[in-house]
Amino acid sequence: MGVWSTYESRINAPINMDGSTKRDAALDHVQSRMRRKIAASLSYQSVKIDGIDRKIAIVSKTEDFATKKIFALPGESIPHGSIVDWESQKWLITQINAHDEFCSEGVMQQCNYYLKWLDDKGDVVGRWVIVADGTKYLIGERTEDIMAIGDARIAVTIGKDKDTNKLRRGDRFLIDDADSEDVLAYEITKPNKLFNVYNGHGVFRFIMNEVNLTDADNVELRIADYYNWTPKVPAIKPERKNEGKTVAEIVKEATRRQESEPETVEESGVWL
Repeated sequence: MGVWSTYESRINAPINMDGSTKRDAALDHVQSRMRRKIAASLSYQSVKIDGIDRKIAIVSKTEDFATKKIFALPGESIPHGSIVDWESQKWLITQINAHDEFCSEGVMQQCNYYLKWLDDKGDVVGRWVIVADGTKYLIGERTEDIMAIGDARIAVTIGKDKDTNKLRRGDRFLIDDADSEDVLAYEITKPNKLFNVYNGHGVFRFIMNEVNLTDADNVELRIADYYNWTPKVPAIKPERKNEGKTVAEIVKEATRRQESEPETVEESGVWL
């Protein structure tokens, strides 16, 4: 038996009557220490996560004031893709560390826009999102003949839920400053629903391109296609009388009708 094997067997060997090991004892010691340390920290703040009162530690990350690292007490979880209310601002939890043996930790980013749209029932749906520049090295315009046409591209990060999961390529939105008179319209061109989603929770990232504003857009409410919304009526499937029958059974039935009801078959146009 090697040195490591000897150490591993000792650390995992039961030391109490309840079967706990030295590793369990060490883990419990670390968790107890982190629980005391986090709770006593000046970074330990009262927040709301999806409207529920919680306490988490919030730590600044480098020089980016719009991004914070967050920690929960051992045994408490941090919901990936949720909205945090803190310091009169909305923050989106964009990352979660999968290794939560000691404590749960993640990253939240400050939201800068409240995105609104109409769902399939015609109800207004809104979510806090993070809008970032997606053009990078582009100038925001493309030239066609003698006209300069807007060609802005943005990246919208949004939490995954039952409503945002229905968004798809081609959906339009109005995204601009609240005081802007010349509101810009955008359309989803790249719906990345695997951007940062794990075990059914996380955030989507939608790349949107600038498109023309239309008369159907409600600029005051910042909702695109507001005036031309129509309910989606599911297509009625035609009745299939032969469903579940084999070809031989269909041929046999048609032959029987031809022999027993020749007049009816001729009038209805049934043929074999």
